[in-house]
Amino acid sequence: MANMNIGTPRFYVDEINYLMSRGVAQNGNFDVIATHGGNGFMGTFTTGSEAELFDMNPLNKCTFDTSADTDGHVVITIDTQSTATTKNFVAILNHNMNAADAKVLVKGSNTLAHVQAVNMGSATAMNTPVEVTNADAIASSIITPAADGSTIVKFTDQTLRYWGIQFEGNSSNTFGSTDLFVGSIMIGEYFDMPHAPDLELTRMISYNRLNDLQESHGGQRFSNLKSFGRTATSTSKSPFTTASNGYDMYGGRLIYDMSFSFLTNEQIMPDEYNVIAADENFVSDVWNKTNGNHLPFIFSIDKGSEGGDAESEHIFGRFANNSLDMTQVAPEIYNIKLTVEEEF
Repeated sequence: MANMNIGTPRFYVDEINYLMSRGVAQNGNFDVIATHGGNGFMGTFTTGSEAELFDMNPLNKCTFDTSADTDGHVVITIDTQSTATTKNFVAILNHNMNAADAKVLVKGSNTLAHVQAVNMGSATAMNTPVEVTNADAIASSIITPAADGSTIVKFTDQTLRYWGIQFEGNSSNTFGSTDLFVGSIMIGEYFDMPHAPDLELTRMISYNRLNDLQESHGGQRFSNLKSFGRTATSTSKSPFTTASNGYDMYGGRLIYDMSFSFLTNEQIMPDEYNVIAADENFVSDVWNKTNGNHLPFIFSIDKGSEGGDAESEHIFGRFANNSLDMTQVAPEIYNIKLTVEEEF
């Protein structure tokens, strides 16, 4: 959408952090396979740790010693605990796959051993993968970004329990001399709002909490700019930033304040609230899995925002409101309000 105009929003919600927030341990369920030269695994961190790979802090980089084992494979395994939950996207935030001369293979299976093997030959490829952002080449479940930054790939719904993400060298399956780093990994199900928000919405670029404006007794004002918002350097970028320095990047925090009117009860709420079922609705697919404003997510201003320069139409954000107020305006018809704020 031109000029950041909002169409029908989409929410990319992470299944990994939802599961950890509900008591599933990181270790043993969301893992990096340890270095094992005989099997071609390379799981040595030079910065960061396994836990930090899933901490939803993309600027907290995890670096792998790929320059010391250029023909090795970095394999990450994910146990989503169930074959009843839908997976249809994977996101790799703040990576340097282009500089490290890397590509990534993503596959799933209902057998853990299938995604623990180099190249995952017995696992199932993503169904019809499509570039959302920075995934210019996709072939046989192998994604090759054209630039460092953040990559999202969507695919047709799959309910496989175990998923493997394998980073490997791009040129003749060999990494380059620059070590690979990854800021954060997400996998889960995206949710499209049933329709666009009401026309009377508010889009803000806020410097609140980013600068500290003070006034002297004489009326003079002094400001201390604590942050201008996103980060952009030659070696690290906030999600969906394509600049390589601060002066080529827009500052401030993007905020979207939206109302959605005349949603049916089925579009908002599950049929039953005593146990989670495979319902497609806002509470089941978004609000419950973010625990209100507890967990961040990827917000797209329009469900058709993909390919080309789609980075500008996505933010890494979270809800500002911590309660979902549903106002009934007709029998089983409701209005809701949502405020999404960008995360840094």
